[in-house]
Amino acid sequence: MSVTFYIKSKTKKKSPIGASINIKGVNRFVVTIPEEKIAPSEWNEGRVILGRGKQENHRIQRVLDLFKDKIECFQREYLERNSINPSKDEITNYLKSNTALSNYFKPKSFVPIIPIFDDIIKRRTNGEILNAGKLWNSRTLYAYGTTIKSLKEFEKFKKVEINNINVITQKLVLDFENFLTIKEKLKLNTVGSRMKNFKALLGELHVHGIITINPFKLYKIPIISEESDSIALDENELRDMTNLDLRDNPHLDHIRNQFVLLCHLGIRISDFKMFNILKKEDDVISFKNIKTGETIHIPIFKEAWHILEKYEGHTLKQTNEQDMNEYIKEVGKLVPGLNREFVQEYTKAGVKVRNIKKRYEMLTLHVGRRTAITRLANMGIPAHQIMIISGHKTMKSFEKYIKSNKIDDLRNVIKIVNQRYDEKNEYQNV
Repeated sequence: MSVTFYIKSKTKKKSPIGASINIKGVNRFVVTIPEEKIAPSEWNEGRVILGRGKQENHRIQRVLDLFKDKIECFQREYLERNSINPSKDEITNYLKSNTALSNYFKPKSFVPIIPIFDDIIKRRTNGEILNAGKLWNSRTLYAYGTTIKSLKEFEKFKKVEINNINVITQKLVLDFENFLTIKEKLKLNTVGSRMKNFKALLGELHVHGIITINPFKLYKIPIISEESDSIALDENELRDMTNLDLRDNPHLDHIRNQFVLLCHLGIRISDFKMFNILKKEDDVISFKNIKTGETIHIPIFKEAWHILEKYEGHTLKQTNEQDMNEYIKEVGKLVPGLNREFVQEYTKAGVKVRNIKKRYEMLTLHVGRRTAITRLANMGIPAHQIMIISGHKTMKSFEKYIKSNKIDDLRNVIKIVNQRYDEKNEYQNV
């Protein structure tokens, strides 16, 4: 930090003296030294001109030196107690108090944080706290619960209670991130997800005045993430899965039909139930999606009608998500293209991991949504029109769903190059 002085007027016979205070993380601000004035001719480069016979100048300079020392001592003491620098208001309040530093700071009361987090989740679960006027999603509540569980394990590991004082320090936040990475050996994106939840919970504490700041914002702590390996079915894989003869296994046949339907609709699995309930009297079904509450418009293409017409009332009996994710892999084994191998990469426990996987092992219901969005993009349909179907609000989130098939892209390159060769036939004598 720095405290510098200046005279506020060079034209007046005697000018008030200002102090410019600059502290890291706080916008520079100025205060006026009370009851002190000096002639501009007695001021030079931020200091009073001293010398023999200038007793008054010596007195004023001592006042300025004591003022600077007072600010610096306050800043050091505040930083030591709170792990952050004081704000402009906190400094000015201290100056106005005219209280000795030793008497200014009151003993801090330590408030345990984990019980408050538990109470927040309990009240969200029973509907006392709503999310934008709606009940909280059970998956979201579960994600917050796992974050709080990790915080409890972190307390045991560190043998320290997380409270309203230490929770706002950069060190505790980064120590928790390291704990998730090294001790709990989580994948990098899982660490990022829990840190994101931790940041949101601290935001709740800040709003209600339990903590003075959110350390994520103050220290600009980023939420770590990496691109995850996921797939979208290509045209051959989708065709082969659609044409599988599963009449001898009605259960897998029904699983396949639901998944393929998702590949043509592009809706989230959380919205599949609503889609099933609504009457299919038009080629477009509109309803508010569960995740954002925004209205989405789902076109029913001929490929989707082909599946729906197998069921009475165009309504499929929906299999629970866990069973779907398990059995769709069994269906995928029967598709030749999904038996291709690829290298899956991710970071776990801070180390890069590479595994050889079959494509069918990556099948989940979410792949259906990615497949639908990727197919439409590959057909050249404009992004803004696809986003009406997918419900994405930004291009950044939308583009994460588009999985380019690099092998097909390269085959197109080969086709173009070979076509040029055939047309010019420049190398016939080679």
